[in-house]
Amino acid sequence: MVTVKRTAAKNRLAPRADTRRDLLLFSGNECAWKTCRARLTNEDGEYVGQVAHIHGAEPGSARFDPTLSREDLRADENLVLLCASDHQRIDGPQGREKYDARFLREMKRVHEDRYRKAAAVAEEMISDLTLENAVVPCVNLERVEPEFDDEERTYFVPLINVYAERLREVTLSARSLLALVISRPTVIGVAEVARRIGRDKRAVHELVVELEAAGLAYIDTDWVEGDVPAGVIVRSACEDWPEFLDTLRDHMSEREDATVRDVIVGLDFALLDRP
Repeated sequence: MVTVKRTAAKNRLAPRADTRRDLLLFSGNECAWKTCRARLTNEDGEYVGQVAHIHGAEPGSARFDPTLSREDLRADENLVLLCASDHQRIDGPQGREKYDARFLREMKRVHEDRYRKAAAVAEEMISDLTLENAVVPCVNLERVEPEFDDEERTYFVPLINVYAERLREVTLSARSLLALVISRPTVIGVAEVARRIGRDKRAVHELVVELEAAGLAYIDTDWVEGDVPAGVIVRSACEDWPEFLDTLRDHMSEREDATVRDVIVGLDFALLDRP
């Protein structure tokens, strides 16, 4: 019996979750080949598209470039979604010579730009709506803090509403990240945040930078996850009530009609009042 020795691929890594998401989003569910309009899902809803490399991942593959790292090879810029036929077209014996990397990058750009522009318009509309969202202010905080006396309520209600206005000034994505962190009783690392929201660590860092500019959160360089400083820390909502966000989390965990997201993302601080 002849034993066939198989050599494992050394460079081929699966695309990251955020890369897969962007590839799917900007494909428009169509093959990227310039004259092809094949759908990437069949009539049964099964995904039949294929991820093609512009520069092949392994030596001997089409358009292989030895200067590219493993991360470069699985980056969005090096991947394009095609139907099976056109994947074979560019990687077959004739296609690998006929269609160079520059040609394929331009084909990918032209195809995806249509959907990127549509997504940008949609995102701009969402951002505009977010900016127009009005905070629903709290009035008495009786539901979240029933032990306050009248003097304490008079003092703290305006301070919490100032915090709510600060939240209104950051994007929906940033508030969503903040709500996730607030909902956790312990420090959560950047890597875990990235996994939970389906983004990469760079995107998480950018959102935290936005939150930090608003005085809402920061990355603690003294908190270590493995060998990487990566703790996302929420700043106090109110200097004179430093435990407010802990109180909010504990209170919302006991309710069935609302969550931390409804307050932090939805900006509905009236949920903290006694009906």
